[in-house]
Amino acid sequence: MEKIGIIAAMKEEMDGILSSMEDLNTTKYLGIEFNEGTINDIEIVLVESGMGKANAAMATTLLISEFGCDLIINTGIAGGLKGVETKDVVIANNAMYNDVDARLFGYEYGQVPGMPKYYTVNPECLTLVKSTLNKLEIKYKEGLILSGDKFVSSYDTISECKDLGALAVEMEGTAVAQVCTRAGRDFIILRYISDVVGLPSQNEDYLKFEDEMARRSIKITLALINSL
Repeated sequence: MEKIGIIAAMKEEMDGILSSMEDLNTTKYLGIEFNEGTINDIEIVLVESGMGKANAAMATTLLISEFGCDLIINTGIAGGLKGVETKDVVIANNAMYNDVDARLFGYEYGQVPGMPKYYTVNPECLTLVKSTLNKLEIKYKEGLILSGDKFVSSYDTISECKDLGALAVEMEGTAVAQVCTRAGRDFIILRYISDVVGLPSQNEDYLKFEDEMARRSIKITLALINSL
């Protein structure tokens, strides 16, 4: 049976999953608290990483190196892009950075030197997630997510990525994907749309729907674990 690492973006999400875990043991590495336990006899390590790429990469690395996690699930809220609405559920099939530019050295925009431009999710993981959401009768959209260390409130800030057809933009997923890819681990990235980039109500929507999307995240993450 795989050991599952779960990276929650928000305390509300983490607490909701934590309350479902048994045989809890909390340890700290490099200032980050990791919660080990089980859900239906499946070994879980749960962590609230903190915002941004560096925090997400650090948490992912420790989940793999210190706890031996085989699969990393990264769950959290995101800003929606064209064709996506508030409260939508997005499954990433690929992840890419929106703030990396090494084109001067012959790489594509968004590509870290020596790494792929896109980090692709294992199709078996995608099938598992889609099957779980179908059982819950939750509609979803599948596609590319963008990650960068900035809150995107205008398409001008991601102009280099505007023609890629991305569904969502956030601050952690691609860093999780990069670490997992290098380490040879599977990953799942789930995003819940709290606001839509460019709408006049974007900031208001983020604050309004943040808690609701956290609750949906908990429900789906627990159902996903139970499907393993």
